[in-house]
Amino acid sequence: MQKKQNMTVISKNTDTIIGEGIIFENALLRGSGVIRIDGKFSGTIDIEGHIILGEKGFVDGDINADSALFAGTYQGTLSIRDTLHLTATAVLSGKVETAKLIIDEGAVLTGTCNVIKAGVRNGVKEAVTLQPTEA
Repeated sequence: MQKKQNMTVISKNTDTIIGEGIIFENALLRGSGVIRIDGKFSGTIDIEGHIILGEKGFVDGDINADSALFAGTYQGTLSIRDTLHLTATAVLSGKVETAKLIIDEGAVLTGTCNVIKAGVRNGVKEAVTLQPTEA
């Protein structure tokens, strides 16, 4: 694995930005497009599109999205229909379901992870479950 240093997560086509210093509590965010979170969000995100969690971003809650790129901290239940990418600075704790999983060296994933067939949801027989092991 190659180790990437000083990675900045950038998207030129971001539709919604929750900036650093902004806090959403017990919120529901629903829609389509690209969402970037650099602040703090607690609640539910249901998006037809892409979510970016910046290095200083923090989310506590449930996320349903087409794809995600995480560089910050997340705890909760995560359901990604296509690709979940955890960069070297990502810290994820909870339950994950995704079709494709990319984990960069240095990222932390604690909890359970079901890797499923693309487009299939919720407890499919073909799912592969990854459980954490003691080091």
